[in-house]
Amino acid sequence: MPLGTAASFAVLAGSTVTNTGATVVNGDLGLSPGVAVTGFPPGTVTGTIHVNDATAATAKNDLLIAYTNAVGRPVTATVATELGGTTLTPGVYNSASGTFTINGTLTLDGQGDPNAVFIFQTASTLITGAASNVTLINAAQSGNVFWQVGSSATLGANSTLRGSILALTSITVTTGATVDGRTLAASGAVTLDTNTINRPAVAQATTTTLTSAPDPSGFGQPKVLTATVTAASGTPTGTVTFFDGATPLGSAPLNGSGVATLTVSTLSPGSHSLLAVYGGSANFTSSISPVDVQTVTSDRTQLTASPALLKLFPFPHLEYPFLSAKLTDLDTGQPIPGQVLTFTTGGAFLGTAVTDATGTATLSNPLALIPILLNGGYNVTYAGTPGHQPASAHGGIIVA
Repeated sequence: MPLGTAASFAVLAGSTVTNTGATVVNGDLGLSPGVAVTGFPPGTVTGTIHVNDATAATAKNDLLIAYTNAVGRPVTATVATELGGTTLTPGVYNSASGTFTINGTLTLDGQGDPNAVFIFQTASTLITGAASNVTLINAAQSGNVFWQVGSSATLGANSTLRGSILALTSITVTTGATVDGRTLAASGAVTLDTNTINRPAVAQATTTTLTSAPDPSGFGQPKVLTATVTAASGTPTGTVTFFDGATPLGSAPLNGSGVATLTVSTLSPGSHSLLAVYGGSANFTSSISPVDVQTVTSDRTQLTASPALLKLFPFPHLEYPFLSAKLTDLDTGQPIPGQVLTFTTGGAFLGTAVTDATGTATLSNPLALIPILLNGGYNVTYAGTPGHQPASAHGGIIVA
C-alpha cells in the first residue's frame, strides 16, 4: 500500500512526540502541526527529525491519503476481535466489534509471496497485551503489514508488533515494546518508553524497459520479449508480466541481473503495443515500461501459373488442358503445401485444387476447353492465411 513520503518515517505524529528512556528510532521522526518533541536524548533517532516543517507536513498529508486507502480496501474476511493464537494468510481483515486485540502470538503466513499484503481495519482501537507477538512466516514482510486504526493504538509492555500503524488519533508504545514497522498518528500524539522502532526498508523506485526481437517479425516466428528492471542501487527481484495492449501474454521472473524474458509466437499480423509490468517487491516499487511497438508481417507469396497446353493435332486427336500453378513463400524460398488455389477464366469458375508437397496444384476440367480458348488462358488466385499474403497469376495457352 503506498505511503508516499510518510514511508521514510518510523515515527510521525500530529500533536506531540514524547519519549521516556533509551528508545531507538531507526528511521525519520516527524511532527506536524505540533512543535513539541521531547525525550531525545536519551532516545536516539538514526534518521532525521522533522518538526513542523514542510517535510513533516507533506508526510502527514500522505499519511491521511494512505489511511483513506486502507479504509477503502474491500474486506477479505471478518474475524474475531482477538487475533492471538491465530494464523492468517494475505488479505484485508476487520472484526464485528470494530476493534482488534492481540494476546499471545498472531502468525501471518505470506504463503511464499514476499509481496503478500495484510491489512487490518479497526473502527476504533488496537490493543496488544504484554509480551504479545506478531510473527511472520513463509516470506511475509513487515513492510507489507498495515494496521488501520480508527482512533488509538496501545501496545503492551515488552510486546512485538510487526507492520505499520496508521492511527487517526494517537499511538502509545509502553515499556520495552518493539515495533518492526512504523508508528504513524495523524492528529494526536505518539508516546514512547524504552522502545525500538525499526522502520522497514523503503522501497526504491524502479524503471522498466522493454525490447522485442526480431522486429518486424513474421507471423508464427518466435519473438523474444526482454524486460529490464533497474533501480538506483541494488537489483530488483520479483516477476514481470508482459501484455499485448490489455491482453496478458505471460509472466517471467527476474534473473540475477534484473532481466526477465518471454518468448511468444502467437501474435497476429499487424501492429502490437507491448508492455512489461514489474509487480514490485518489499524493497522495490512496481513500474511499467514504455510501449514497444512490434510489427508482425505475413510472408510474401508468389503464384506461378504454367501455360495450359491444348493438343489438337494430329486431328482429330484432342487432349484437354491441365491447369497447373505453384505457390512459393518468397521470404523462405520454400513451397507452401496444403493450400487451396482457385482457377477461373473470364470470371467463370473452373474449380479448385490443393497444393502438394512441392507447392503445386493441378486441375483438369473438360468444360474448361472452350472458355480458355475464348479468353486466351486462365487465372489462379490464392486467398492467403494469417501467415501468408494473397497472390494471383495468369496462365496463358499453348496450342499444339
